[in-house]
Amino acid sequence: MKKIYLIACLAVLAGSLPAQTNDADTPKPPRPPTLINSDSADFDLTARRAVYRGNVRVDDPQMTLTCELLTADLPHTGGLMKHIVAETNVVIDSVDEKGQTNHATSDKAIYDYNVQDGVTNETVTLTGNAKMENSQGTLTGEPIVWDRAKNRLTATNQKMVFNQNIASSLTNTNAPAAKTNLPPKTSDWPITKTNTPPGTIQNIDKMIIQP
Repeated sequence: MKKIYLIACLAVLAGSLPAQTNDADTPKPPRPPTLINSDSADFDLTARRAVYRGNVRVDDPQMTLTCELLTADLPHTGGLMKHIVAETNVVIDSVDEKGQTNHATSDKAIYDYNVQDGVTNETVTLTGNAKMENSQGTLTGEPIVWDRAKNRLTATNQKMVFNQNIASSLTNTNAPAAKTNLPPKTSDWPITKTNTPPGTIQNIDKMIIQP
């Protein structure tokens, strides 16, 4: 297997990544490099595009991806990869901020990254037998969109299988029965005692019944 080592996709084209920050006064250390292994690779330096074929494996600090065909738009020096398409037997394994492992599979995965008006948008769209699994359950859909910037999942035509029985978790509670001070109910309609003169109640009933 031919190994291709990349920093910001290609060492030939890109230098080290700039530190990413959430606060201008609190810089973060440089992002570790991304490693891509494949049987072969073609680089179009004019179109700034790379195509990796055969046993493709991407090792990123936040996730690992394997597939048979990977097409990536190459960034300029110091830039980030903004568009990647993985195809055929796509498998993605990642760990979120809480340490939970997520396992995703699909026929195709599209990664898009952009910044608009200072807002970062980063999504992974899974299509073709798309499935995501973690300790909570399994989600299938067509497509499944993973918003990495907002840490959210959106699925169309979805089906969710929970590992935990929700019904039993709701019924197996020790909550005490609700207590009330209401008197026992003796009839379907409450009887109200008033000093209203005779005939008035009948008139009120007519007002209530008639539209």
